[in-house]
Amino acid sequence: MDPKREFPARLADRSRALWPALGLLLVLATALRLHNTGLRSMSHPELFVPGLTLPAGLSVPAPRLDLFTTVKSTLSSDTHPPGYYVMMWFVTKAFGQSTWAIRLPSVLFGVASVGLLFWLGALVEQRTAGLIAAALLACNGYHVFWSRVARMYSLECFLGLLGSILLLLLARSGRRRRALETLYALLMLFGLTVHIFLWLVLATHMLWVFANSWTRGQPRPRLLDWQLLVAVLGSPLVAFAAYQSGNPVATLSTEVARYGREFVGFAFLFPSPRSDTSPADPSVGAWLLPDLSALWPLLLAISLALLWLGLRSLTYAPEPLPTAPGGGFGKAWLAATALAIAAILAHILMAERYAAPAPLPTLKYTKALLALPPLMALAALGLARKWNRLPLWLRAATDHRFFTGGQGLAVMMVAVPFLLLCALSLLFRPMLYERGLLFAAPYLFLLLGEGIARVATIRWLGVLLALLLVMFHGYSAAAYAWRNVDPLDHRVFAAKLTPRVSPGDLLFLRADWNTAPILYYLPVSRYRLVGGEYEAACARNPDARVWTLMFYDQKQRKEQEMAEALADYRSIASVEVKHARAVLHIRKATAQ
Repeated sequence: MDPKREFPARLADRSRALWPALGLLLVLATALRLHNTGLRSMSHPELFVPGLTLPAGLSVPAPRLDLFTTVKSTLSSDTHPPGYYVMMWFVTKAFGQSTWAIRLPSVLFGVASVGLLFWLGALVEQRTAGLIAAALLACNGYHVFWSRVARMYSLECFLGLLGSILLLLLARSGRRRRALETLYALLMLFGLTVHIFLWLVLATHMLWVFANSWTRGQPRPRLLDWQLLVAVLGSPLVAFAAYQSGNPVATLSTEVARYGREFVGFAFLFPSPRSDTSPADPSVGAWLLPDLSALWPLLLAISLALLWLGLRSLTYAPEPLPTAPGGGFGKAWLAATALAIAAILAHILMAERYAAPAPLPTLKYTKALLALPPLMALAALGLARKWNRLPLWLRAATDHRFFTGGQGLAVMMVAVPFLLLCALSLLFRPMLYERGLLFAAPYLFLLLGEGIARVATIRWLGVLLALLLVMFHGYSAAAYAWRNVDPLDHRVFAAKLTPRVSPGDLLFLRADWNTAPILYYLPVSRYRLVGGEYEAACARNPDARVWTLMFYDQKQRKEQEMAEALADYRSIASVEVKHARAVLHIRKATAQ
């Protein structure tokens, strides 16, 4: 065979061999994410999913049974945009409110992200690294954990990956592809409504387009015009987030060193003592799991070495991407400005009318941000006019292999969002938290995958590294499998309690977020729940037995109210699990 033909043929054979491996990875990713998904306890954050028939007045949050209430309550009392909840309102309407139904979208987005990561690797000419990265994502216990919870984090990861793929496809087309451009814009706009950190993805995409166009002497790219349009249309979400920042839950962390170490260490592969997941109750098999958390220095050292090798393997892209030239977006930017101002005004009016007992003090920030859409539109118009007169130092600053080509996009998607988050956390408001960083994990895995591919050229070292990574990821999947979102397993507590509750019994509990998940298992159609005015409830039902439900270390005013209401009662039985206790009371006269 001609030697010139032999090497491409070997590459083609190797490429075909990757597809069966990808299929096996997708099966493994699906199995890990489906295992016990519907059997895991309902958690407090999942109660924000709309369509759950929870008792009004007892549930915190209040039930969200219609679309208007979903959007209104999200903007007024949550810390996230409403996009995920709007999507889930349609899910519960179509498929019901079982734990399977509300968690299945997260499973599907988590599995799909594995396939998208391989596709991204192929687009940036790193097929082998893409397959390795897909394997790392498929078996990462932390990603598996949040792919089994009815929250927006696996969707956030999916949208970021798909947006990057569409960006590369558009950048390489060299011509106008209106349908694909519109899809990219709508996808990114939807992403901004799902999680505020998707602004970091959009900002990184814009910086990458700039670095691959103006620095190479190209005309202003049409892609950048679309991205600016998305930014203007999405600007009301910044104003909404400013209002939501009045919620104390929105204050997160400034621990840059810790989050950097745990993120670089294969994206939170080992649960840490301060993880945003909680240890489950001891059960059969859990105690057999060895604790490898002390090995995090070794994990970090391996990750840094692989990252260094991956960065060294990057190829410089000297040729500019054939991005279609921009122009003609001025009217679109101005129309988007008018829509954005109208959306912010609607939010202000809604907050002033419906917020109870009064709007948050941060409404003043939302009002000030009425200026944001026109300022962004003016910046877009100014950039369009001054494109060819931008300072030359920008060209030298961004003309580097870490900024150019598809591989440069992967590097930027690891570094830029994290650095921006650190800067925002240190200068303005603490914003760092583990699950919010999951959208950047696939790009880290792509760089690590390239480093692993380089190590694998030395056979014995590749085998040793493979064994270590298999052990670490197996431990990660098992360790997170024994963890919950909430420390208390409400499903187990309800399973022990409900067989002992008689039809006429009263169940006294306190209406707060600690209590709320148990309400999912105690429907008001079957159980007589009391969240206040306990003495009056006893007077109305003098012959009823009373259960008092206590969660964690509740010793607040309402527990005192329960004790006062039950002064003439005595306890005769109890049901206990870790973090929860139910005590059965009957009147003393009845006991005699």
